[in-house]
Amino acid sequence: TVQVYCCATVLPDQVRAVTCRDSFLVAKKTELCLEINVANISGLDDQNNETEMTDFKASVVAFEVQKNFANKFFSNKAVAKSLIDDTSGNLLDNLYKLLYVFTKNKKDSEKTTRNIIKIAIKIGMLQRGDKFSREEKANLVQIQKNLRTVAMTLISFYQVDHTYDRNFVIKYLTELETLLKNLISNHLTDKSVGRVEQIFGVVKTPEFLDSVYVPKKNSEMREIMGTVVSDLNCCLEAGIL
Repeated sequence: TVQVYCCATVLPDQVRAVTCRDSFLVAKKTELCLEINVANISGLDDQNNETEMTDFKASVVAFEVQKNFANKFFSNKAVAKSLIDDTSGNLLDNLYKLLYVFTKNKKDSEKTTRNIIKIAIKIGMLQRGDKFSREEKANLVQIQKNLRTVAMTLISFYQVDHTYDRNFVIKYLTELETLLKNLISNHLTDKSVGRVEQIFGVVKTPEFLDSVYVPKKNSEMREIMGTVVSDLNCCLEAGIL
């Protein structure tokens, strides 16, 4: 602006016109460069988000957890077989994506999904190692029934319009949390109990559930939930849930 003003006061009309024109062209070129840079940065952000959503693999995490836990607590081969099959792995991978879209945070989403895997693996290995008492085995059966009810409810609420009942889901998830903590408290550390609390501290919140089930609240989560529902159906059919 200073340059143009000076030219207007001391230069002839012809020079003044050329200087103003050049200043205008420089300004437009700068504006275009800024727009291109912003677009490129935005594109990189989108690519990074997509990468963060897809680079988590539940099967890899499950293998690490199972190996570490077996080395610490077991000496036989009864627990050697993988506890996370492809069907369960797909469900956990898509659950991670759902959590990532909800939290917008890769670290938090991985933490929740890893905690789910750790608890599932450890309970499965305790069961295979015959570490549960008769009463605990009965509690485990109740957990499996509760988990199946939750899965069927989540599927139904997604597939049938206007059936979503937040309080009903929270009630069953709260019961499931209590049953899990009671089951593992005699076998695992307080840290594991804290992992259960962290998981349910996310998935049973009204904000998370509403983002999945309330129409148009979060279209991206709603779309991913469609895949999660398909995975849940596969797990039910395979007898995993």
